[in-house]
Amino acid sequence: MTEKYLHLELAGYWHSGSGRSAGTHLDALTEKDQYGLPFVAGKQLKGLIRHALHRAELWQWNDHPPSKEPSVDIETLLFGSRSQTESRHAGEPGMLIVSDAQLGHTERSYLKENKGLATHLYQAIYSTSIGESGSAVDGSLRGIEVCAPVSLTCLLQLAVTSVDDIHRAEQQAWLSQKDPWQWLATCLPLIDAIGAHRTRGLGEVTLSLSNTSEGVLL
Repeated sequence: MTEKYLHLELAGYWHSGSGRSAGTHLDALTEKDQYGLPFVAGKQLKGLIRHALHRAELWQWNDHPPSKEPSVDIETLLFGSRSQTESRHAGEPGMLIVSDAQLGHTERSYLKENKGLATHLYQAIYSTSIGESGSAVDGSLRGIEVCAPVSLTCLLQLAVTSVDDIHRAEQQAWLSQKDPWQWLATCLPLIDAIGAHRTRGLGEVTLSLSNTSEGVLL
């Protein structure tokens, strides 16, 4: 197994949906942990990274192919089978393990000790539809809770996960490369926003990999 840290630098307001609302006040609340602190689920990050890698492969961004091509494509090797028709145990598991992205240890400790301060990280924003007359359309007002710009960090791990001898050997070969993280590092610039309403200006982000949780860039 090998690991690195993924750092997310949010440049503006962002919204990672919880699926919950606040009655008539807000239609969508930001996802929070048990201490009321913001985070981005590892599942969401993994999906964004997978989509970015898929595009990077299509555009042939990486000009350093592995020394031995695996029997499956690089996306499947790292992320597992994509087919939704296969049962959970029928598909091939991927190598990449992604934890939730959270605030740094110092920030989390301070906000946990000073209960109530975390509420200042959030703000409500509203939007509405404008009709042909120039007035707001009845019933179109929508409110969502957004989070202030923060820095988040999550742990990434590449591990041998397959029980099939052939695929297990290919995963081990991938880990034995000089830089098994190169393909993932190449595709990160393709992710420029996270969360909901990314096409409306929310969630602008810069991602980087490092060897430590403090964010020393590679």
